[in-house]
Amino acid sequence: MRTTRWFIAGLFCSASLSAAASAQQSRYFDDAWFWGVKSGVATFSPTLGGNETAATFGGEWLITRTKGGLYISADQANVSTVSAVLDANTSDGVRPVTVNKLRRIGFAALAFPVRIGRLRPYAGLGLSVDIVGSATPQLTSKETGVDDAVSQRIEDYKSQAGVLGMAGLQMQFERLAIFGQASVVGATSRFLLGNSAMGFFEGGVRYNIGSSRSQ
Repeated sequence: MRTTRWFIAGLFCSASLSAAASAQQSRYFDDAWFWGVKSGVATFSPTLGGNETAATFGGEWLITRTKGGLYISADQANVSTVSAVLDANTSDGVRPVTVNKLRRIGFAALAFPVRIGRLRPYAGLGLSVDIVGSATPQLTSKETGVDDAVSQRIEDYKSQAGVLGMAGLQMQFERLAIFGQASVVGATSRFLLGNSAMGFFEGGVRYNIGSSRSQ
């Protein structure tokens, strides 16, 4: 009987500690504001070019509920490549364009469907606004510039808004969380870096700065 009582008491204590730990982890995630920093790698394909990569860095803001959240981020990729636009004045009908930097603002609704200990996988869907930092047409030694139509085409192709898909995994230690995530933005023919879908593979840290609900 004594052994049985000790066994039952042990189970009770284990369950109590597990429940307390679970409540503690939920307390630092549910209805919270997280600020974060991240870095990683972007993959992209300039017009008429192959796949390339560039380092990225940025910051983000995550507002959570129990199983969902709102995600906002801003980042920059150190892109340095050559793209192209149509130009009837060239021998092959295209004008090379030097492209530097890619700035991105992302918005997404996230779902955190399950928690496995400290781990929370998540996925989401949203919008990405992508803006090239600078785009300069390349000229031959005999040219002094490009015509207005080509200049306008370059300007129009410097930015895009596309659907953003995201999946990731967060591991939380009280207020501090580390994460890894991958996101993709669909390809478009009217963007200097949109010859194929852009991918972003990032890791970083998030910190819970407080509750997202008014007390």
